[in-house]
Amino acid sequence: MAIVALCLVIILHEGGHYLAAVASGMKVDRFSVFGIGPAIVRLGTWRGTEFVIGAIPFGAYVQIRGMEAADETPGEATASSVNFRDKPLHQRAAVLAGGPIANYLTAIVLFFLVFALFGPKLPPQAIYIDGFKPDSPAQAAGLLPGDEFVAVGGTSIDATLGGRDLVESSEPYRGKAMPITVRRGEGLVESVVNVPEEGLALGVTTSVRAPRERVGVAAAAQAAVVAPITTTATQLKGLWMLVTRQMQGRISGPVDIVNQIAKSAQRGVADFIEMTALISTLLGMFNLLPLPALDGGRLCFLGYEAIARRRASPRVEEMVHGYGMLALLALLLIVTIDDVRRLF
Repeated sequence: MAIVALCLVIILHEGGHYLAAVASGMKVDRFSVFGIGPAIVRLGTWRGTEFVIGAIPFGAYVQIRGMEAADETPGEATASSVNFRDKPLHQRAAVLAGGPIANYLTAIVLFFLVFALFGPKLPPQAIYIDGFKPDSPAQAAGLLPGDEFVAVGGTSIDATLGGRDLVESSEPYRGKAMPITVRRGEGLVESVVNVPEEGLALGVTTSVRAPRERVGVAAAAQAAVVAPITTTATQLKGLWMLVTRQMQGRISGPVDIVNQIAKSAQRGVADFIEMTALISTLLGMFNLLPLPALDGGRLCFLGYEAIARRRASPRVEEMVHGYGMLALLALLLIVTIDDVRRLF
């Protein structure tokens, strides 16, 4: 179920590109509705697009004619051409943004479904240990799954921060012994964690305990629209803190994402749908980052074209996206290996 949910948000992402391309009059030669790589099953052709299943059973992709720099030499921008590179700038931008927009719209629909049926979550009331990572300092100190954080390094923990203060309170204790207080059952337990100089300070996975509040349809719709925006802002802030080394952490790969979705399914239907909405939001956000080979990186080239009033060199663009794709694949391999190592 978790793999199906992850693949679904990826398929909807590519579906957004497909619909935007068709609406702009572009020729979509192939749409792999499931899987990447060479086609192994051909489902049929509709409106000139071949629908297939790819050899590698993960994700999806669309092949839009003239989208790659080497496909065709760009001609004069005209709305009558079926070639991506010949279309007006605003139509090319709409196609590139179509995937992330589809993810955000999917997230809004899923959030609305959860909020309308079960209600949005109230501010977290407690944050507790869900599990331990390999060589966890917290586990070595005798902490247990289910322990609720009360104080770390003498700082009271505010559950509404979602664990951010756990990281901030631990950083001053790098290479030192850190006092920690948890609630276990009805009582408090005092412990001391030896925080390493490098790596994760506690080495725990956490969950928050937050009840849901039933609301009306209008309130559910409003909360559903706001949820992807606040999620994006929070994740971008966290990413910035990681890049600037204001906090330490790790990037999750497909294995860890599937694991988190599976855990949410164990907590119930509401958490499962909400986690799927979160993943859809993060997929849309990630693809909008201004990195080569991503939709955001391609939009940057269109931004240059809009400012300079001329296109970037197709050869340069192809080289940037090519090396960018190799770098992303290498990163994906590294984080996947790390996910598997931590899982087993």
